[in-house]
Amino acid sequence: MDKTLLLFLFGVLLFASPLVGWWTAPGTHVLTVYVLWAVLIGLIALVAYRDER
Repeated sequence: MDKTLLLFLFGVLLFASPLVGWWTAPGTHVLTVYVLWAVLIGLIALVAYRDER
């Protein structure tokens, strides 16, 4: 499977699935959503860098 498709599916899993209830639950740290976005963006940058080489 293509790495881009896997990253897309990972993003859908994080931001449009029942996992949303986990990181939006009361008591979860405010920065959790930003850390998840940063991880996704970092993975995208890593894949783009490796494909470029």
